Amino acid sequence: MTIRPLTINDVLAYRDLRLKALQTNPASYLATLKTEQTKPLESFAWEIRSAVSPPVSGYYGLYLDQILIGYAQLDQVSLPKQRHIAYLYNLYVDPAHRGQGLATKLVNHLTKLAKEQQIERLFISCNRQNTPAQKFYQHLGFKQFGLKEKSVKWQGEYDDEVEMVKEL
Repeated sequence: MTIRPLTINDVLAYRDLRLKALQTNPASYLATLKTEQTKPLESFAWEIRSAVSPPVSGYYGLYLDQILIGYAQLDQVSLPKQRHIAYLYNLYVDPAHRGQGLATKLVNHLTKLAKEQQIERLFISCNRQNTPAQKFYQHLGFKQFGLKEKSVKWQGEYDDEVEMVKEL
Protein backbone atom coordinates (compact mmCIF):
# COMPACT_ATOMS: atom_id res chain seq x y z
CA MET A 1 0.00 0.00 0.00
CA THR A 2 1.20 3.47 -0.94
CA ILE A 3 -0.25 6.89 -0.17
CA ARG A 4 0.93 9.80 -2.28
CA PRO A 5 -0.33 13.10 -3.69
CA LEU A 6 -2.27 12.79 -6.91
CA THR A 7 -0.73 14.47 -9.95
CA ILE A 8 -1.98 15.26 -13.41
CA ASN A 9 -0.74 11.80 -14.45
CA ASP A 10 -3.40 10.27 -12.18
CA VAL A 11 -6.35 12.06 -13.76
CA LEU A 12 -7.82 9.04 -15.60
CA ALA A 13 -7.66 6.80 -12.55
CA TYR A 14 -9.05 9.58 -10.35
CA ARG A 15 -11.96 10.27 -12.70
CA ASP A 16 -12.86 6.58 -12.89
CA LEU A 17 -12.74 6.15 -9.12
CA ARG A 18 -14.63 9.41 -8.53
CA LEU A 19 -17.44 8.23 -10.82
CA LYS A 20 -17.47 4.88 -9.04
CA ALA A 21 -17.77 6.68 -5.69
CA LEU A 22 -20.77 8.61 -6.93
CA GLN A 23 -22.32 5.45 -8.34
CA THR A 24 -21.80 3.24 -5.27
CA ASN A 25 -22.37 5.90 -2.57
CA PRO A 26 -24.47 8.67 -4.16
CA ALA A 27 -25.86 9.97 -0.87
CA SER A 28 -22.37 10.49 0.57
CA TYR A 29 -21.32 13.30 -1.75
CA LEU A 30 -22.72 16.65 -2.79
CA ALA A 31 -21.88 16.09 -6.46
CA THR A 32 -24.00 13.70 -8.52
CA LEU A 33 -23.02 10.98 -10.96
CA LYS A 34 -25.07 12.63 -13.69
CA THR A 35 -23.24 15.97 -13.45
CA GLU A 36 -19.79 14.44 -13.02
CA GLN A 37 -20.20 12.08 -16.00
CA THR A 38 -20.73 15.03 -18.31
CA LYS A 39 -17.58 16.87 -17.22
CA PRO A 40 -14.61 16.75 -19.59
CA LEU A 41 -11.42 15.08 -18.43
CA GLU A 42 -9.81 18.52 -18.14
CA SER A 43 -12.24 19.38 -15.33
CA PHE A 44 -10.93 16.47 -13.28
CA ALA A 45 -7.36 17.53 -14.07
CA TRP A 46 -8.25 21.06 -12.91
CA GLU A 47 -9.61 19.65 -9.61
CA ILE A 48 -6.31 17.91 -8.94
CA ARG A 49 -4.19 20.92 -9.95
CA SER A 50 -6.25 23.54 -8.12
CA ALA A 51 -6.31 21.55 -4.86
CA VAL A 52 -2.52 21.51 -4.64
CA SER A 53 -1.06 24.10 -2.30
CA PRO A 54 2.20 23.07 -0.66
CA PRO A 55 3.10 21.85 1.81
CA VAL A 56 0.05 19.62 2.47
CA SER A 57 -3.06 20.68 0.54
CA GLY A 58 -4.15 18.44 -2.30
CA TYR A 59 -5.69 15.14 -3.25
CA TYR A 60 -3.98 12.04 -1.87
CA GLY A 61 -4.33 8.66 -3.50
CA LEU A 62 -4.32 5.28 -1.81
CA TYR A 63 -2.62 2.75 -4.09
CA LEU A 64 -2.50 -1.00 -3.92
CA ASP A 65 -0.23 -2.67 -6.47
CA GLN A 66 -0.02 0.60 -8.46
CA ILE A 67 -3.84 0.83 -8.71
CA LEU A 68 -5.73 3.77 -7.23
CA ILE A 69 -8.27 2.30 -4.79
CA GLY A 70 -9.02 5.33 -2.63
CA TYR A 71 -8.49 9.03 -2.20
CA ALA A 72 -9.15 12.03 0.03
CA GLN A 73 -8.53 15.74 -0.15
CA LEU A 74 -6.67 17.66 2.55
CA ASP A 75 -7.02 21.44 2.48
CA GLN A 76 -5.09 23.68 4.87
CA VAL A 77 -6.55 27.16 5.18
CA SER A 78 -4.17 29.75 3.77
CA LEU A 79 -5.51 32.79 5.65
CA PRO A 80 -2.97 33.92 8.25
CA LYS A 81 -5.39 33.72 11.18
CA GLN A 82 -6.57 30.24 10.21
CA ARG A 83 -3.33 28.49 9.24
CA HIS A 84 -3.88 26.23 12.27
CA ILE A 85 -6.91 24.48 10.71
CA ALA A 86 -7.50 22.15 7.77
CA TYR A 87 -10.38 20.32 6.15
CA LEU A 88 -10.65 16.72 5.01
CA TYR A 89 -12.94 16.19 2.02
CA ASN A 90 -14.13 13.46 -0.34
CA LEU A 91 -12.83 10.38 1.45
CA TYR A 92 -13.49 7.24 -0.59
CA VAL A 93 -12.19 3.67 -0.68
CA ASP A 94 -13.33 1.21 -3.33
CA PRO A 95 -15.88 -1.21 -1.79
CA ALA A 96 -13.76 -4.20 -2.85
CA HIS A 97 -11.05 -3.00 -0.45
CA ARG A 98 -13.12 -1.91 2.52
CA GLY A 99 -12.93 -3.56 5.92
CA GLN A 100 -9.13 -3.81 5.78
CA GLY A 101 -8.31 -0.61 7.65
CA LEU A 102 -7.19 1.23 4.51
CA ALA A 103 -9.41 4.28 5.07
CA THR A 104 -8.04 4.49 8.61
CA LYS A 105 -4.49 4.38 7.26
CA LEU A 106 -5.29 7.11 4.75
CA VAL A 107 -6.88 9.42 7.33
CA ASN A 108 -4.06 8.74 9.82
CA HIS A 109 -1.48 9.54 7.13
CA LEU A 110 -3.19 12.85 6.35
CA THR A 111 -3.52 13.62 10.06
CA LYS A 112 0.22 13.07 10.47
CA LEU A 113 0.98 15.39 7.55
CA ALA A 114 -1.30 18.02 9.06
CA LYS A 115 0.38 17.77 12.47
CA GLU A 116 3.79 18.19 10.84
CA GLN A 117 2.56 21.55 9.51
CA GLN A 118 1.39 22.69 12.95
CA ILE A 119 -2.26 22.20 12.03
CA GLU A 120 -4.16 21.96 15.33
CA ARG A 121 -7.71 21.17 14.21
CA LEU A 122 -8.93 18.95 11.38
CA PHE A 123 -12.55 19.42 10.24
CA ILE A 124 -14.79 17.05 8.32
CA SER A 125 -18.48 16.85 7.55
CA CYS A 126 -20.79 14.08 6.45
CA ASN A 127 -24.47 13.61 5.85
CA ARG A 128 -26.46 12.83 8.98
CA GLN A 129 -27.99 9.74 7.37
CA ASN A 130 -24.49 8.38 6.70
CA THR A 131 -24.12 6.80 10.14
CA PRO A 132 -21.28 4.46 9.07
CA ALA A 133 -19.18 7.52 8.19
CA GLN A 134 -20.02 9.22 11.49
CA LYS A 135 -19.02 6.12 13.46
CA PHE A 136 -15.82 5.79 11.44
CA TYR A 137 -14.82 9.40 12.14
CA GLN A 138 -15.73 9.07 15.83
CA HIS A 139 -13.54 5.96 16.01
CA LEU A 140 -10.67 8.10 14.68
CA GLY A 141 -11.19 10.74 17.37
CA PHE A 142 -13.47 13.22 15.59
CA LYS A 143 -16.21 14.81 17.68
CA GLN A 144 -19.42 16.39 16.48
CA PHE A 145 -19.59 20.14 17.12
CA GLY A 146 -22.38 21.27 14.85
CA LEU A 147 -25.24 20.40 12.57
CA LYS A 148 -26.31 22.21 9.39
CA GLU A 149 -29.97 21.34 9.16
CA LYS A 150 -31.46 20.69 5.70
CA SER A 151 -28.23 21.75 4.00
CA VAL A 152 -28.50 18.87 1.51
CA LYS A 153 -31.47 18.30 -0.78
CA TRP A 154 -31.39 15.45 -3.26
CA GLN A 155 -34.25 13.80 -5.09
CA GLY A 156 -36.74 15.81 -3.04
CA GLU A 157 -35.35 14.64 0.32
CA TYR A 158 -33.47 16.75 2.86
CA ASP A 159 -30.48 15.68 4.91
CA ASP A 160 -28.40 17.49 7.50
CA GLU A 161 -24.64 17.85 7.48
CA VAL A 162 -22.86 16.73 10.64
CA GLU A 163 -19.83 18.91 11.36
CA MET A 164 -16.95 17.15 13.13
CA VAL A 165 -13.52 18.17 14.38
CA LYS A 166 -10.42 16.40 15.61
CA GLU A 167 -7.95 18.17 17.87
CA LEU A 168 -4.43 17.35 16.74
